[in-house]
Amino acid sequence: MDITLDKQLKALRKERNVTQEELANHLGITVQAVSKWERAEGLPDISLLPSIASFFDISIDTLLGVDEFEKERKIDEYLDKEDILAHEGKTKEMVELWREAQKEFPNDHRVWYFLMYALLSENKKAYADEIISLGERLLNESTDNNRRSGAIQCLAFAYRAKGDIDKAKEYANMSYGYSVTVNELMPTLLSGEEAVEYCQHNIQQLFEMIWRNGTRMANHLSTEGAIKAYQFILNSFELLYEDGDLEFYHWEVEHVYRALAKRYKSLNQIDKMLDALENAAEHSIKFDLRKDGKHTSFMVNRIEICVASSTKNHEENQSALFLRELNSEFYSEFTNDARMKAIKEKLEEIAVY
Repeated sequence: MDITLDKQLKALRKERNVTQEELANHLGITVQAVSKWERAEGLPDISLLPSIASFFDISIDTLLGVDEFEKERKIDEYLDKEDILAHEGKTKEMVELWREAQKEFPNDHRVWYFLMYALLSENKKAYADEIISLGERLLNESTDNNRRSGAIQCLAFAYRAKGDIDKAKEYANMSYGYSVTVNELMPTLLSGEEAVEYCQHNIQQLFEMIWRNGTRMANHLSTEGAIKAYQFILNSFELLYEDGDLEFYHWEVEHVYRALAKRYKSLNQIDKMLDALENAAEHSIKFDLRKDGKHTSFMVNRIEICVASSTKNHEENQSALFLRELNSEFYSEFTNDARMKAIKEKLEEIAVY
């Protein structure tokens, strides 16, 4: 393992308000020697380690960063378990996992971050106060941009769940605009294949934003307006994924078709409703059966597909969730419809509860 004595010495001296000269005098060596250690240009003789540790009243293991390596190893174990639970949608177990980690590492920002998101996934309304506490602590203490951005997002969602929209807006306004994000700046600094791949990831995210904003906009439109918005989203995805290789994004297209079906039902356009449900079922099944690989459509053909990297907040697969909706009171009048029965039968073959 790498010995991080240079960083340790600097941190310890700063923490204890000790000068290089004071440490050198204690050890009976030159200030230049201590300076070289802190510049990582050399290491002290092994016989000096007990004296250095004693000077700072710590163990030799702590001086050499062994304690920190052990902590990192344990944090990595928690992160490996998090990946598995998030992929399986076991949000309750995720909360329990990070509560256990918090007991072991109560002041680690990574633990706060993942506990905050686990609580958000499990029940953002029930855990709103705890999410807010964790988010505000991260903003006050963390200098990591990703964790600070995550805290802002969770704080906005938590305050919305509490019904405090003004406070939610306050935190939302702390986020960066699109034009100053790393996604916008990085492609101007890259070149060649690296630039192409980065741009493709950006384009994929932009189309996801079309889905997100389009579906939210539809909630505030008339039925006819919402249908136009949903159709625009579908046309956009068809444009980007010309080969039909949506993979994870089958989930988003499925949700659009499910929303379309409800709008058509409200207009009593039953054939169009069933058309939408059939399309939704097709995408639901494709989502559940997706495999690792690579996108083939031209604008995303550098992007790898990794099924294990996806997360969810439910244990059922998508086909099972869709079946639950089709068996609800909302569609009860179509229980005996032949097309509805056929849709359910296809989903049942894939459903995992």
